Amino acid sequence: MTVSAGEGPSKKAVFLAAKGQFEVERLAATETLEVVYARNLHTHEVMPLEGPGLTADARERFLRCWFTEEAPEGIPPVLVERILAAAHTFESRHVRIISGFRHPKYNKMLRKKGREVAKKSQHTLGHAVDFNLAGVSIKALYPWLRKTHDGGVGVYRYSGFVHIDTGRKRTWSGS
Repeated sequence: MTVSAGEGPSKKAVFLAAKGQFEVERLAATETLEVVYARNLHTHEVMPLEGPGLTADARERFLRCWFTEEAPEGIPPVLVERILAAAHTFESRHVRIISGFRHPKYNKMLRKKGREVAKKSQHTLGHAVDFNLAGVSIKALYPWLRKTHDGGVGVYRYSGFVHIDTGRKRTWSGS
């Protein structure tokens, strides 16, 4: 089928033009959607830590005590904001959550087993998170957090994670 000069573009030309526009829009969308994802290492759940539609309830459920399945009553937004700031600073899109909320009974059990957990841990309030970032050494992450976070910052070099909480500004090193 041939098209005369006065009849407008062919179906193929219209299709290719639309496809080209779609391709440009698709590429633009993928460039702006570099979302940071978190994996809870105990529950194996994965969820975005940022983006539209993400609720405080979803974050609380994600950071729940894996032992009792109970969620805290409010995760301070500053914790998630600090984790996101670290991920963006170090250009890591994958956060590994070791511990969020820890039920007081589970915390007590860990203490009895000789684990490195504080008697009045910020985890039991839902005010602490232990994490690391994929592709980022804790030797780089820990000093950055000490400079930028206004609460507690701990490092567990042997275990390979950092701790942040909303308590008073302090620092420590565990195993």
